[in-house]
Formats: sequence, structure tokens, C-alpha cells
Amino acid sequence: MRKLFTYVLVAAAAMAGFTSCSDDDNNDPQLFELPAESKTMTPSNGLTFVSNGQSLSDVTLQYVPAADGKSAILDIFGSNASRAESPVIAPGDVLPGAASVSINVTPKFEADRATFEGDAESTYCTFHYDGTITATTIQVNFTNIVMKNGVIISTLTFTDADVDHMLELTYNGAPLMGKTVSFKPDASDFKRAVLTLAGQALDLTDLLATAQLPVDLSKLSKIQTPGVIPGTSSFELPVVLGDDNTFSGSAETAFVTFNYEGQVASEKLVFNITEAKLKNAPLSENKWYVPHYFYNEDTWEYEGNPVHFVWESSAKFNIDLGGLVLPFPPADLVGIMLQMGLIPQDDNETASITQMISRSLKTIEFHPDGNIIAGYVENGKVGGPVIQSPAGLAQYVIASDGTLLLYLNPQAIIMNVMKAQNEAAKSRAIDFSKYQATIDGLAEMLARCVSEGFPITYANGIYKAATEEGEDSEFINTDDNLSVYANTEFILPILKAVAPIFNDEEVRQTIMNLAGQNEDFAAMAPMLDGILKSVPDVVEGTTKIEAGIILTKNEPIVSETPAE
Repeated sequence: MRKLFTYVLVAAAAMAGFTSCSDDDNNDPQLFELPAESKTMTPSNGLTFVSNGQSLSDVTLQYVPAADGKSAILDIFGSNASRAESPVIAPGDVLPGAASVSINVTPKFEADRATFEGDAESTYCTFHYDGTITATTIQVNFTNIVMKNGVIISTLTFTDADVDHMLELTYNGAPLMGKTVSFKPDASDFKRAVLTLAGQALDLTDLLATAQLPVDLSKLSKIQTPGVIPGTSSFELPVVLGDDNTFSGSAETAFVTFNYEGQVASEKLVFNITEAKLKNAPLSENKWYVPHYFYNEDTWEYEGNPVHFVWESSAKFNIDLGGLVLPFPPADLVGIMLQMGLIPQDDNETASITQMISRSLKTIEFHPDGNIIAGYVENGKVGGPVIQSPAGLAQYVIASDGTLLLYLNPQAIIMNVMKAQNEAAKSRAIDFSKYQATIDGLAEMLARCVSEGFPITYANGIYKAATEEGEDSEFINTDDNLSVYANTEFILPILKAVAPIFNDEEVRQTIMNLAGQNEDFAAMAPMLDGILKSVPDVVEGTTKIEAGIILTKNEPIVSETPAE
């Protein structure tokens, strides 16, 4: 919580290992050796040949090994091998305009096979090849086929992490990272294609291993990120290619209308989404401010609380005061904890969660294009400059009246994982394996929400808690306030999944030990055991729980004494 917003650019690079073969390597009995004799192969005796995704059965391959056993020539003939080359794409060709092609391969040797790959060209196109040679079979695959006149006939996938197929994507003028666009040409008309817009699958395997967390989070190793268009995880866009493979037009999804223009080449796709606009954007009519939380010396009370929190349960938390057990309503107990100074500050002081929200987060704007822009102060420094978050960090759509779907940049999740070096694991070993089913379930839910959106409730008004004088709690409708929160349907299943863990004495003791390390919390640490023991009963008795933030239309006056 020292920073409300922290951005991490994560670059994942995968390098394929290679084997350097010397003359001695070829004599190593543990490595595969290329067949020493020339031979002719067809699909009936061990040949598998795929060109542009199509497996061809009417093809012949002549295998000619080099004398040194390190390389070979593969001559591939289609059924039209006798005809002259022509730029016309015809049946029986192994490549567009070519009924035959020859490639010289220098494989990498493994125990039972040799693998090869590279780039080559024929008279009319360039292409990538890869394959495998064994003692009895040869497999060859041609991909990334591009005619020399610029016509693309292969399906290509573009991302901002692929230097060979680079994606330059913008959304209403702002760069949009971590997405993928697949280009699939029409087999009968290469001037037509379908672009599939989606979020890029994020592989966190190496990052999770580096973090060395005490729990198995393998279910989070690969996360499907949100799509290009807010509210749509994958969207197919038919395009017609003009001169120089340019395209443009307009389209719509269930939530968004937009224009687009771009240009495609085998090495790069430029794709610009412009004039994107939500079909329903009631929250965009106002700029929303976070209330200024301060201590009113006249009333001796804190005012401007930005936290929306409701917890109603038939059970209460039991606080053990050493023989005297006090039952505490869950909302009251959490409210007290939100006010406690638990977050260290640079001036050797501490701040509460409520204070840090008010100090750090200043404004939230729900833009009509689906972007959420936040104004924040780095580290919550009092009087610090307000910084605007970039477009694309968080997006939303209105799913229904009173409900929005929130899409978060997965980099924020990465940062939370990388910073979650669980101190409990360093001071006390806990066997989390017995809770693996719970961890897996929560991880799968989190991954699903990253892709499909977190359901968030919003309503004009503010919640008023029940009072000691007997007044019931109620939600007061006001046009000047907006409450944005996760509701019972979202939070309660999470709590019910986690609650049984607090029956474990080892877990409770670890939490108490950690609490005792905080000077401001140490005095209350002994009371925690009774509170933690109460968690399962309080959760089981929960009828309503909400957690979120309160916003206001009116820019706060900050001359009052801040809640230090």
C-alpha cells in the first residue's frame, strides 16, 4: 500500500537451447545420426508435409544427405511438378506458384531425431520451414508464406513482443500493450481477411518461480488477459485490403462502437482503433472525487470517510480480553482496523488504510470510451503532485443498470504476486499443501475475472451504518455521491472458501506473530486468536457484505485538518 498505483513492464523472452555439434558430436552414440543413404519418400512411407496449414497427400520428397552427415537437401515435389512456374496459385503446388522447392537443412541433433528450421524463398514467395528427421520418417512444415508482391496467404499472429510479427496497436490514440491480433486471409480471395482481436496469454511461470512463494500458484501461471475492445475477450473483424494492404472501416461489439484503420505486412501490423465509444456510459457524465478524510476538531469526529464497507452477520467476532470475552459486530471491528495506523511512512509515522486511500487516490474518471483514468499521488505523500494514470491500465463496460465489469491490467497482478514474499514462510513453516484445493479454486476465479471482468456494483448514494441508538442501517440516495463496490455475490464465496483455514491453529499463530511485529498493533495481537477463531462462524452467518469506495461530484476542500 506504499503505492496505490505501481506499473511494471514485464518482458518475457523465451530462448531455445541449441546443441553445437563438432566432428566428435557426430560420432557420439548418444546422438541421432542422419540417414546415410538417399531415399524417396511419400505420405505412404513416412513423409508428413504441411504447407500453409494444409496437409498434402500428393507430394514426394527426395532426401539427399551431405557426405559429412551434418546436413541434407530436401527436394519436395507436388503433383504439378512438371508444369512451369507461374504466379498463379494452383492445386498441386507445394508453395504458391511453385510445384516444387528445394531446401538445404542443417539440423540440431537430439537423442532420437534431428530437428531443423529456417527461412527461404521461392520465385514468388518467402516462407518459414521447420521439421523433424528420424530413422524412418520426415516431417516438413511451411508457414509464414508471403507473396513477394506483398499478398499474405498464411495466418499470422502479431503481438508487441514478437519482433518478427510486431503489433503496433492504439486505442483512441493511446498505445495498447499485451494484446494479440491474428490475421487470417480468405483462401478464395486474399484481398479479404479476418482479424481476431484478443488479449495475449500471459505466462507467469518463471516469475512465480522467481518469487519463491510458500504456496503453489501454478493455476496462475498462465492468465488470459482482457481483450482489445472493452467487454469482449475475443472479437472477429472482417477487413478488405486495399493498396499496400491497408484497411479501414467501422464496427461494433455488444458494448462498443468504433472506427479502425491499419496496414498489414508479414513483419508488422499497424492497427488503430479510433472514435471508440461505449454504447452505455452513464458514469462518464461526471468527474468523481475521493472525499478528503480529516479530523473535525469542532465535532471531535473523523469526516470524509472514502470507504464503503458493509458486513451483516448473525454471528459476531469474539475479542478475548483475558477472561472477559466481548462480542463485536463484524462491520464495527473491520471499521476499527481500517482506522489503525498499520502502514509505515517515510517520516517514521504510520497511516491507516482509510488515510492512505484518501491521501493517494484523488479522482476517478469513467471515460466514454471505456477507459478508467485515476488521479493519484505517489506514495500518498501529503501535498504531492497528482498524476494521471495512463489509458489502458483499467477499463470498464456497463453490464446492466447498477453493475459494471472492471478489467484490470494484469501487470498490477504480477506486481502483487512479486511483492507477496510471505514473511510467515520465513519465520514459521506452514504446510499450505492441505489447502491447495482452496488456493486452486481462488486462483482460477482470479484468472477468469482478469479475462472476463470483475463484477462491480455502483449506485448513487451513500451507506449509513446502524447506530448505537438503535437506528437501522440504510442506503441513502444522493446525486452527489457514487458508491462503487464489490457485492455479496462476489465476496461471500471467496470468504467461504478461505474461512476454514482459520480453524488451523498454526495459521492463527503465524498471523498473531506477524501482528506482534508491528509496534502499533502489538498490544492487540493477543486478542487476535479469539477473533480469528470466530471467522468461520461470522462468515457462515453472513447475509450481506460489501467493500468499495465512496466518490463525490464535488471537489473536496482540503483546508480542514487532515486525519493524521
